[in-house]
Amino acid sequence: MDASVRVAKGTLTTLTFDSPLLPKSVIVQGRDTHFERFVVEERTVTFKPKVDLSDDERLLLTVRFADGAAPQEVIFVLVPASEQVDAAVEVLRRARSAESLQQELAQVQAQLSALQGRCGDGGPSGLILSGLLDPSVSVNWLDKTASPGNANGLKLESGVVYRTSTWAVVAVQVLNLLDQRAWGAGGVRLVTTRGQPVPVKSVRMEKARLGPGEAGLVLVETGAPLEQPLEELRLELSDPTNGRTLRISGVWLQEIQSVRRTGP
Repeated sequence: MDASVRVAKGTLTTLTFDSPLLPKSVIVQGRDTHFERFVVEERTVTFKPKVDLSDDERLLLTVRFADGAAPQEVIFVLVPASEQVDAAVEVLRRARSAESLQQELAQVQAQLSALQGRCGDGGPSGLILSGLLDPSVSVNWLDKTASPGNANGLKLESGVVYRTSTWAVVAVQVLNLLDQRAWGAGGVRLVTTRGQPVPVKSVRMEKARLGPGEAGLVLVETGAPLEQPLEELRLELSDPTNGRTLRISGVWLQEIQSVRRTGP
């Protein structure tokens, strides 16, 4: 670990530690050229600079501890004091033994193994093992004609709603038409036709921003479909930097047999 200490010519600074030091291992840059006094004792380091540091000058002070616990050393960066000098600094080390660190590492490794066991390699098998993909999954394609390209220079190329019993994801492929400014879905809203907002859990974009003529996938995740309104929704994707918004109608989070389709 490291920390900065403000020092000035002719002013005494004392560092006091809660653990014993290895005096011979204490090293400071410029000891002969910059300090008129530099004393190391069992739990203190005291020094007085004899010159002022320049504005961009930094000196490293390395202190090692005697008990072998972690952390084994601390590095201070001595910097010029613009107004106030750090005359007295108390250093709390919070020492930990190697055994306790090894125990914590073993616990973290066990947690990681458990997560890997649940999620597998992160592919389809991992989704099933994690419980995120279950037999209730269904797919509905959005009607592209319900959201034609508009004056904002954006176009819905394709869209689909994935559902399980615990989550729903609206995935839309958006095209930023040629000769348009770059666009990104910085603002996302899912609302009913009456304007009632539907909570959105997360938003992800395949690309942070779409350049002219570029297309990219936007994923909008919500909670369990049964907790959502049993009515048609509208997805609004907007870029706050330029006000360009794409409004996509015909989004159903609950499974309605009459609107299900088998393909794009």
